[in-house]
Amino acid sequence: MKKSTKYGLISSVLSCIILFLILLFVVIPMTNAPDENEEGIMVSFGDAPDGGGKMQEEVAQPQVSKPASVPVTTPKPTKQDYMTSTDPNALAIAEQKKKEKKEKDALEKQRIEEARKAAEEKRKQQEAIDKANALMGSMGNNSGSTGSGTTSGNTNQGNPLGSGTSGGNSWSLNGRSLSGKLVQPSYDNDVEGRITVNIRVDVNGNVTSASIGSPTNISDTQTRNAALSAARSTRFTSGKGDASGSITYNFKLR
Repeated sequence: MKKSTKYGLISSVLSCIILFLILLFVVIPMTNAPDENEEGIMVSFGDAPDGGGKMQEEVAQPQVSKPASVPVTTPKPTKQDYMTSTDPNALAIAEQKKKEKKEKDALEKQRIEEARKAAEEKRKQQEAIDKANALMGSMGNNSGSTGSGTTSGNTNQGNPLGSGTSGGNSWSLNGRSLSGKLVQPSYDNDVEGRITVNIRVDVNGNVTSASIGSPTNISDTQTRNAALSAARSTRFTSGKGDASGSITYNFKLR
């Protein structure tokens, strides 16, 4: 036998022995080792030391379910009565609200009073303007007259430059005269004083507008309306264009 063939056989035998030993002591024990995670019952084959000893039965632990979480609700704060509350802050808030309400009421009263004063001042200014206009009209009406144009009693008389009296009342209309009698107011109230009615007359002598003027010292609504109605019913002579004037009614106690 050749020396090389002999060495080859020896090498093959040694390799087989080594491989067998690896399988016997390494691979086979690993494949037979029990799985620690596996559940089950281990049985001992005797009391001998080689039997593995006695093993207690593994009891599966019961699964405990977690209780469902209950949502926590926060109670809404209730409105507290500031008057009965012992909280000093609540009492301070209530006092502050009372103070603000008083200030608001005071400002509202002040605003109303200022509006009233402004209306009163406007009324006085309007009366002064009406009085000035009446005086200016009277001066213009009398500037070109050649007579007094007044009568006594219930007769009516005037002149073309326009002023006169009738039944205790007087009228003034630039460039016009009465056409007929001065219509007297019909009233039932027992009043005394004077009402001046500003009038505007068209080309035909009809009164187209009438309003309370100055001087007037009677505030009774019914008497004022009677004066306005009488002025609208009064007729004057025709002329060129519209004319402005006034009628003054004197009321006496009955």
